[in-house]
Amino acid sequence: MNDSIDRLTKLFLKLPGIGERQARRFAYFMMTQQEGYVDSLARALIAVRAHANTCSRCLRIFEGNPGMCSICSDDHRDQTKVAVVEKSQDIESFARTDYNGVFFVLGGLIPIMQKEILQGTNAQKLIDRVATEATNESLQEIILAFPLTPNGEHTDSALRELLAPVAGAVMITSLGRGLSTGTELEYADPASLEASLKKRE
Repeated sequence: MNDSIDRLTKLFLKLPGIGERQARRFAYFMMTQQEGYVDSLARALIAVRAHANTCSRCLRIFEGNPGMCSICSDDHRDQTKVAVVEKSQDIESFARTDYNGVFFVLGGLIPIMQKEILQGTNAQKLIDRVATEATNESLQEIILAFPLTPNGEHTDSALRELLAPVAGAVMITSLGRGLSTGTELEYADPASLEASLKKRE
């Protein structure tokens, strides 16, 4: 029995923000639940993974058919503005604002001490996209929308340097100080995010 608990604990440890004690608590919680609940959870996990796809344009993880997500394929959205975010969940935060542009998911932040800037993120794909859209003049503004943390601000600076040679006349802005230092976009309240969008610079 302990082997099963240990295996389940290790799986829960892979969840973001979950430590050893909480992971073990989850594992024991599963032991106390009725079989129907555990079966439903297992089926839901399998289903969400089976229907998950990555948008071919913005790299957002979404539930639906392969190809472009509903945001990128929406002709009513302003395709000339691209907000670059750390992760897919951050896009949901923008749904509570009046932002009507499109997105690009970087897939992580660039750590301050990392020597290879292009390693571990979708930065090269962003550079390629900007180079193409800047050339055909379909892009007017890149909004760097990262958390106000040391790694977030370092990522902002690094991307500005990487994008400058290919952006041409495209404006590169960052979220203003409507957000408190250390705020993750995923948890930002709508009013603060709205303010930071309006104060971008």
